[in-house]
Amino acid sequence: MTYVAISEFETRLQWQSGCGALLSGDRASAIPLGEQLTGLEGQWNPETLLVGAVEGRTLLAFLEQARALGVEVLFYQSSAVARRVDGPDGLPHYTDLIVRPHVAVRNEQDAAAARHIFEALPERCFPSSMLRLTPRIEPIIDTWDEQHTAALEEDCRHPQTWRWREGGRAGLL
Repeated sequence: MTYVAISEFETRLQWQSGCGALLSGDRASAIPLGEQLTGLEGQWNPETLLVGAVEGRTLLAFLEQARALGVEVLFYQSSAVARRVDGPDGLPHYTDLIVRPHVAVRNEQDAAAARHIFEALPERCFPSSMLRLTPRIEPIIDTWDEQHTAALEEDCRHPQTWRWREGGRAGLL
């Protein structure tokens, strides 16, 4: 029998106004999300979140491997950059995604092991091993009459905490 571990990661996004939204997850604080070029100060955009996810996954994968090999990591910091091109067909794609970790270890033997870990990570680490799929989009579309629109405007004047329910519907706490 083959063992397969399955994990689920769920986020929720609530549009605020204009091109702004609030992104939240089950185990983290909500963060403001905006558009790449017109995002307001303090807002993250999806492209930057993707770069940050790759950078974070690189750190965690490295630390996991270092622990397994007994490499003592004394210091780790990194930067990451991605280049997105909007092609002639209008479809954007990434041409580069570069993570630049700066690591300090105790001795040359650990340094050699750390280099080996980093050499193997691109094949084993996000996004290489994870982004081989096209998202499936399952929309729920409602039509709202004037009564629903007035209720929504009233909700905006008196903000309340919303929570997502099973099935993708929001409801008040």
